[in-house]
Amino acid sequence: MKIMKKLFALLLAASLLAALPALATDTLPIQGVLERPGIAFQAAYPDNPLIQGESPTTGLPWEGVYAPVLLVIDNAEGAHPHWGLKDADVLYQVPNAGKGATKLLVLFSDSAPEAAGGSRSARTPFVDVARTWGAAFAYAGYPGEGAGAKASVPSKLREGGMSFRQLSFDLLSNNDFSSRISGYQSPHNLSVNIARIRQLALENGAAFSPRPFLFTDELPQGYAPAAFIDVRHYGEDASAGRGNSASYATYTYAPEENAYHRENSSGPFIDRDSPEAPIPFANVIVQRVRFSYSNGYIQLNYLTGTGAADIFTGGSYIPGGWYRDSLDGRTVYTDDKGQELQLQRGKTFIILTNDTSLVSFR
Repeated sequence: MKIMKKLFALLLAASLLAALPALATDTLPIQGVLERPGIAFQAAYPDNPLIQGESPTTGLPWEGVYAPVLLVIDNAEGAHPHWGLKDADVLYQVPNAGKGATKLLVLFSDSAPEAAGGSRSARTPFVDVARTWGAAFAYAGYPGEGAGAKASVPSKLREGGMSFRQLSFDLLSNNDFSSRISGYQSPHNLSVNIARIRQLALENGAAFSPRPFLFTDELPQGYAPAAFIDVRHYGEDASAGRGNSASYATYTYAPEENAYHRENSSGPFIDRDSPEAPIPFANVIVQRVRFSYSNGYIQLNYLTGTGAADIFTGGSYIPGGWYRDSLDGRTVYTDDKGQELQLQRGKTFIILTNDTSLVSFR
């Protein structure tokens, strides 16, 4: 019996490995590090001023009320293609569980669609990402009491002062801002009305303060070209059977758009309602952070301080860093000299991962 179990385990691992896309062999690997000691971070990075007529999140022309909403999105293969994400400004891929499982966190600010999804449940680190924007946070439930105190999403929300129907929106509650749709199997079919959530947040007294990125119309100079990026989030270790193909992605630079096109195991990263064009990302940032677990649930207890970031922007690779002084402070991305990075105008994709993940480019 033991021999049969071992044989089954070996066959399963081999099948999983075979199903994963092959690593690009002609790319230059980046050493996975949590810190870059050579970066001279500043003692503090003052908030950037809001520029009239310019979006603080994309740098594109924009007028309106700043009221950001961060939505949890399913990243399982059965959840693709998503809908409403073409209207998002910043997207995150965030660890969700062991063996490389991830979810997406999607920030809507410039636009607020009436349908976006499919949404899934929250984890405690997701709340910390919402707090860096001071955003309203929408999620489809969370782990129960058996998860323990460290994995308690309600405790995290209370800690951040994120009251229900103001900065916290549980999509599984009795509400008028989420519904199940046809065309997707449950649980990948929960659609969310971002416009309604933003309206409720403002009506209920939520106060939002813009935290602008810096943007430039100039391409970066003096850095290695990066026309293709391969990012592999493994989780604990990069060994056979420990990965999750839905958490792997490549990014191909389109010079005519000055943007990267993303592709994962489900194919090109598109919006269901605009399938003819991949969603373009002007900036791709791999933010390296430490992982830990509590009762099997992911913990990201090091989202403040400083760390390493592999930054791809304007067709170049910048070995940069990140800085955040508190959970309610903005996250600043820097170049290799510790100066706040000037991003290209457009959408940004941020991958929160550790030093195990493999990143390469050419």
